Amino acid sequence: MDDASLCQLIREALHDPNKAKALALMIDQLPVIKAYLGKGWLPYYDEAVPMTERDVERNIKRFPKMYRLNLETVNCQNASEAANVRKHFINWVVMILKRDCHDVSRRANRQIIISINTPIGEDGSTLEKTIDSSETLNPNDTPRLSGLDKMIAEEDFLKNQEQLALMVRLLDKNLSNCYPDGYSKANCYELFKRRVLKKPPQQWRDIAEELQISLGTVTSHWHRKCKPMLPNIE
Repeated sequence: MDDASLCQLIREALHDPNKAKALALMIDQLPVIKAYLGKGWLPYYDEAVPMTERDVERNIKRFPKMYRLNLETVNCQNASEAANVRKHFINWVVMILKRDCHDVSRRANRQIIISINTPIGEDGSTLEKTIDSSETLNPNDTPRLSGLDKMIAEEDFLKNQEQLALMVRLLDKNLSNCYPDGYSKANCYELFKRRVLKKPPQQWRDIAEELQISLGTVTSHWHRKCKPMLPNIE
């Protein structure tokens, strides 16, 4: 979209909710947004951009106030004026998008808290019993769970890949059995590995392509089915 058209759409969005929605949905079509976002935030872009679109749609009236723009008097057919509006709008959107990417990153790195009495086996065994029995394990068996309470309480628990992998193995069965109809490869365990364990997290578009599933189906399954199984990941 050229500067004049974007300027006009922004001006109309201030008074028309439908135009505000159209403006928000256009964000993903502006390549410059990703260019200004920075590579460090790109892994979170796919999940963050719907949040940013909602923020822009709801708060578009704040945009001109923040940059002291009087869009009622701006001449969108004037190249320099339209370019100035575009520059400030891009800066505003990128600022919101970075904040939303940060929120996505923070949620992805939040602890997974599992009760020590949570059943983890078909026989009803719990983490507490597993810890007690770990005294007899040899080096080739599952690593000991001593100090589990301390690890769970630490803020950077997810960064400890070895210990987190152990927790995932304990949850493996339930997560693996939850998947969209006809797409067993896109089970919650697989999505959890790609979106939480992997650093940086794999982008949703890449996951959808590799698992041969539509982007909407895989993200919907993650939010509706997988996250409730992991209470502390919103």
